[in-house]
Amino acid sequence: MAQQPSPTASNQPALRLVLGGHGRLFLEIDREAAEPLAGQIASKLAALIRAGTLTHGTKLPSIRTMAKRTGIGVYSVAEAYARLAAMGLAISRAGSGVYVVRPADLPPPTPLPTPDPAMAEGVAMAMLEVRDDVLCPGGGVLPAAWTEGAWQGGVLSRFHRSLPAHLRGASSPQGGVAVRQHVCQRLAARGIAVRPESVLMTAGGTQALQLVAQTFLSPGDTVLVEDPGYFMLFPMLRQRGLRMVPVARRPDGPCLDTLERVCREERPRAFFLQPVLHNPTGSTASAANLHRLLRIAELHQLLLVEDDAHGDLHGGEPVRLMQLDGGAQVIHVGSFTKLIGQGTRVGFLAASAERVQALLRTKIVTALTGSSVEEQLILEMLSSGQYRRHLDMLRARLSTARRLVTERLRGLGFTITSSDDGMFVWAEAPAGAPEDLPFLARRHGLVLAGGSLFRPNGQPSRHMRFNVSRSTDPRIAEVLSTLLRGEGA
Repeated sequence: MAQQPSPTASNQPALRLVLGGHGRLFLEIDREAAEPLAGQIASKLAALIRAGTLTHGTKLPSIRTMAKRTGIGVYSVAEAYARLAAMGLAISRAGSGVYVVRPADLPPPTPLPTPDPAMAEGVAMAMLEVRDDVLCPGGGVLPAAWTEGAWQGGVLSRFHRSLPAHLRGASSPQGGVAVRQHVCQRLAARGIAVRPESVLMTAGGTQALQLVAQTFLSPGDTVLVEDPGYFMLFPMLRQRGLRMVPVARRPDGPCLDTLERVCREERPRAFFLQPVLHNPTGSTASAANLHRLLRIAELHQLLLVEDDAHGDLHGGEPVRLMQLDGGAQVIHVGSFTKLIGQGTRVGFLAASAERVQALLRTKIVTALTGSSVEEQLILEMLSSGQYRRHLDMLRARLSTARRLVTERLRGLGFTITSSDDGMFVWAEAPAGAPEDLPFLARRHGLVLAGGSLFRPNGQPSRHMRFNVSRSTDPRIAEVLSTLLRGEGA
């Protein structure tokens, strides 16, 4: 990309940038416009990519080269490239550069069958659909392109060399010692001190939660869940025959006044919660909230099941229950699946050694063993430092996408009540929005996650969960705008 010759270009209101290798192709960048330079560059390049003018695999100029040739600051160019990546139109390859990623030509979104609103399973299936004509801002997983960076840096080549041995060998039901040791090292960095015998590897966080319910809870038991909370947990507990009592989730954590009252009146056996980067609100519980929560649990002999599936995306040092308790009242659940790709199902449980042995017996009865092949993949990522590098990239990319998505949602009248980390934005629909907005949206090929889905008993809600990694497509805002105006119903 080369700048049109002009000795005073940096002082001009408009810059004309010639894209090398594409003839006389220009971007008009206006220094006096209200839109920041980064936004202008990103939107202009995005239009060229979607139009097919910039083709898939085209290497963009480096950030420094682009800045030098145009007179635009390095930060603005970096922000523009980050926005392109957040829109799924570019990808940064370590040691190589930034390349255009143009999605296949997309037909207009087609209507989708409307699932039974009482069936969380049906909604989950819609969110996991792999269809080019489906826009899914309500989905709970990262786009496939966002997990590509997880497998760079020689991880796959090293894994392939060790694959024959793992295919021939038996898999330990508890998980290999090496991968459990690395899990312990990661937990230690968070102030959670456990030994490998206190860790059990699982097929993702979902199996971990199922094992807890099967091992320590019986049909008819009362359990506590967050309101709103992880929607796939609810049918899982119902299937076990458990009675759910909701505890309101606030920005600083569960409502402790409600918790105390319910513990006195209902005598619950367990509380399933997500202190860090809560799904769906994105909030993180305060240290004060968790300290008091732990005292209540100790008083009432309440088992705390801490689901930390999204915790790796937090850029700071949040407090976790396992850090405060060490396993006396807490079972800590972690997962790698959501961040490295749905094709790999690897999670873990950390608890007291006695509880892990009970959980291990349940796992052997229900699943017999684990998968040393998938564990080896994770081990390669952890031991090489690639997982840490991948997380750094994801956090930065999510941050850029969040700014873009929240800006658009606020422009449509939504009220945002989320934190600055993680993949989710919790947004309240504007006054006058159709009550059945998620279902109207499906007629336009748009899968939204309505707030009632995340409430234990499906109570009405004006909120919606947006996955920022899946919400950057401008067509999403266009469909929402149409529906909010009362059109297209």
